[in-house]
Amino acid sequence: MTVDPDSTELVWEQVLRILRERIADGTYPVRLPGELALAQELGVARQTLRRAIAVLVDEGVVTVVRNKGVYVKK
Repeated sequence: MTVDPDSTELVWEQVLRILRERIADGTYPVRLPGELALAQELGVARQTLRRAIAVLVDEGVVTVVRNKGVYVKK
């Protein structure tokens, strides 16, 4: 699943929805892929991905460990 540039939903909101779905369905049970790989996979800028991840951090869904990655909280 990638973002739809023709959607009325903002790109970062689409990324947020995709990440939530992938965490919920177990695609990312422990850790999200690296930022660069994930941004390329979704076809978005890294800054867009970071904004979506920041929302997940604020919601308590994931935690960012500096120089290690983004981990899903149980």
